[in-house]
Amino acid sequence: MEKFGVTEEQIMAQRIDDNYRAFMRYQIDRARRYYVRASRGVPMLQPNARLPVQAALDNYAKILDKIEENELDNLTKRAYVTKWEKFLQIPCSWLKTL
Repeated sequence: MEKFGVTEEQIMAQRIDDNYRAFMRYQIDRARRYYVRASRGVPMLQPNARLPVQAALDNYAKILDKIEENELDNLTKRAYVTKWEKFLQIPCSWLKTL
């Protein structure tokens, strides 16, 4: 946070500014890189474990999309994937496991 000029007080006050958005952009990019690395391990799992892990990766990535849709404001806006969005993601996640 220090690198981006974001303070604990700013977070507690839920104050979003360009520094905070840059910080969140960095964190989202970093999380996406972790998800890509993690997805490489899915084929190494037992077949019955692949779909739940892939679906989790896909749905957590969607939360990052939601944060972006909320203009990187995760302090005053909730970023979530609806049950229907999760349900509709299952076939795509399943295809990735084949």
